[in-house]
Amino acid sequence: MKDKKIHIVSLGCPKNLIDSEVMVSILIRSGFGITPHAEAADIIIINTCTFILPAKEESIDEIFQMAEWKKNGRCRYLIVTGCLPQRYGTVLEREMPEVDLFLGTGEIPKIADFI
Repeated sequence: MKDKKIHIVSLGCPKNLIDSEVMVSILIRSGFGITPHAEAADIIIINTCTFILPAKEESIDEIFQMAEWKKNGRCRYLIVTGCLPQRYGTVLEREMPEVDLFLGTGEIPKIADFI
């Protein structure tokens, strides 16, 4: 898996941007490639926010958009991290089977282990 390129979409609050930067650092140190272009990625990670309703809606919209990319073969794996799975993990797993992995905020430091 480490020969795969990863694209990270960071949504919402400034804390998410920091978490996304932490993920990038961890993934690079673990040997993964990072790309700024979703269309070049094998794995797409969406770091979500639920601080306010519009952020939650933006996160859900982005998940569905990237799920379509996956369905059409534009990426192989879709991972959702951050506040949305932290808060709604079991519901998301049931309602969004197209997502390969959900990781809450506390699991971000171990992202490379899960991939």
